[in-house]
Amino acid sequence: MAELINKEISSLFTRLILLIGVTFTLSMILFGESFSFWNSAFSDLGSTVTPEGKSNSLACATFIIGMVISGTIFFMISRLFLKDKEIVHHRLKFHLSLMGSIGCFVFIFPHNINNDIHMVGAALFVAAVWSIGTLFLIETRKTIARERTVLLQTLLQSTVIAYAVTYFTDLSVKNIAQKFAVFGLIIVLKSATAYRAKFEFGKIALFNSKDK
Repeated sequence: MAELINKEISSLFTRLILLIGVTFTLSMILFGESFSFWNSAFSDLGSTVTPEGKSNSLACATFIIGMVISGTIFFMISRLFLKDKEIVHHRLKFHLSLMGSIGCFVFIFPHNINNDIHMVGAALFVAAVWSIGTLFLIETRKTIARERTVLLQTLLQSTVIAYAVTYFTDLSVKNIAQKFAVFGLIIVLKSATAYRAKFEFGKIALFNSKDK
């Protein structure tokens, strides 16, 4: 049972990462005007109108559907973490995954209608993914090369912190920093969850049961 739950959690995280990538890509393609990848914010993808006032219904609908499914997947992950009490830090992982799920659902609120609500969702989602990624890397530090752990932690912390600083200081490069932060979050989360498949069950503390 425990091993099946491990595999299901790993599979759901993979689906979540792929879904977010597909959602953003399709939304950019369907955006109501030319979407500048480096200079536009991802939040624009879910707005009802573009910055120039053009209809953005197709991209907005795609964004909403993608985030709703992502929130559902995150919720499924949270339930699995709660289900197996032998999983290392299972309650913490449950709460973080649930926070990510809530963030996805709040994030769909168009920022051009109420940016405060939209940004609360974005903050919850990013905080959840960042925390989970950090926790997974801490748990796997004894099972993978130290250099790789340091590299991934550096990538995660530097990109997310850089985005936070540029966003709250409203620097002109904040949208560029946002893209690097998203890349960092995805790469680290994918790498951390992938390590689970490289070791026999019970030898890695990513989702596995505690030592008896």
